[in-house]
Amino acid sequence: MALPHWTAAKFLPPGRHAADLADVYERLVFDAPHQNDRELLFSALNSYLGVARRIIPSGRAWVGGAFIARTQSVPQGLDVVLIPDDWGTLKRLDEAGRSAMYGLLTLRGVIVGQPAMYLDQVQPVGGMLDGFLCRPGDEEIWEDVWSEGGRGFPEMVW
Repeated sequence: MALPHWTAAKFLPPGRHAADLADVYERLVFDAPHQNDRELLFSALNSYLGVARRIIPSGRAWVGGAFIARTQSVPQGLDVVLIPDDWGTLKRLDEAGRSAMYGLLTLRGVIVGQPAMYLDQVQPVGGMLDGFLCRPGDEEIWEDVWSEGGRGFPEMVW
């Protein structure tokens, strides 16, 4: 299931590409510049998906952002959109489950209690990752965003 080779534009070929974490590592870490920086991002992705699998029994994750380009600049982060197979599972989460789910998402406009402060954005995994949740019926919108500029992206299924 290896990810396809880079295009001349230094992206994956257009479309969704089935992958597992080993495939992602091989193409996006081992076969790309700035391997040490990419190792850190890969570790963040691995941990993030481990937590996501505990909360969402089955689904898909699409990976995007600077991490999936083979450019000479150091990738500063990666993006992940989670697509649950059964939205009802999320609706039935208890308080602890909902709290864990929110911990996977990039939150904007957050007000923190004592001492009160306003944060423009809160990101999972120490800010190395932006996490999003795809609502039912919005898959095409996300696919258009992830494919912008003729780019392809990995899709991991669990």
